[in-house]
Amino acid sequence: MYLAETHKQSGKQYYTDGKPEVMFMVANNSGLVLNLGEYSDKAIKVLEHKVTRNPLYLHSHVQRIYLYRQIKNGAALYGALLDLFIALYNKGFDIRQRLLFESKWYLEPQHFDVLYNKLSTGVKSSDVVPLSQYSLLSQGLIGTLNLVISDNRETKHIPRDPQREAHEYLEYGEVDEARKLLEEAVLKEPWRKELHTDLLEIYKATRDASNCDDMYRRLSDKFIPDHHAWIQTAEHIRQSVGDIDG
Repeated sequence: MYLAETHKQSGKQYYTDGKPEVMFMVANNSGLVLNLGEYSDKAIKVLEHKVTRNPLYLHSHVQRIYLYRQIKNGAALYGALLDLFIALYNKGFDIRQRLLFESKWYLEPQHFDVLYNKLSTGVKSSDVVPLSQYSLLSQGLIGTLNLVISDNRETKHIPRDPQREAHEYLEYGEVDEARKLLEEAVLKEPWRKELHTDLLEIYKATRDASNCDDMYRRLSDKFIPDHHAWIQTAEHIRQSVGDIDG
């Protein structure tokens, strides 16, 4: 048996009997995205060990999340995100929020919803949440996504995702209600590009130049994921209205 070192763009990679030692490939990769191809499964095992051994080492959490996104394993991705939420509890809001929304399209809607509703409060390992066989830090308590029962036995509904609620309004032809809901959501969560996209589609379809311009002014002091989309929509509306007037 021999051990040889080769230098790649991502740093050192170690080989034993001509096969790469994945443990060293992961340990010596300072990047967040691991492009390991056929060795992804072994890399996941290494990262699981690292997360279990040191839950507060965020680098391992992020590499694990990105790796599950790479292989498009939504169930495992939920477990990895859940572990990140548990490790940080109510700290690191920005990173939890960013990774959750980046992962949205790979997750089951109910899994996204439960983590979305835990953004402000955080998650404890003992919290009652949907079970994930991929979670390493959860105590595995199973919960419902629909209701939360408080100590005084009152029932409270968990807040719903505004995008989904707006789509339901649109399905019933309630365009104004959908527009108002999305306007409020965009002001509250301006980093969510998909909310902007849906709202702009409504403005475009209804040729609503007034509300489009007003919302753009109200967003002037906030982060806008795509300024060009707002400008392009406003120009499209003005051209459409001009064509009708002409």
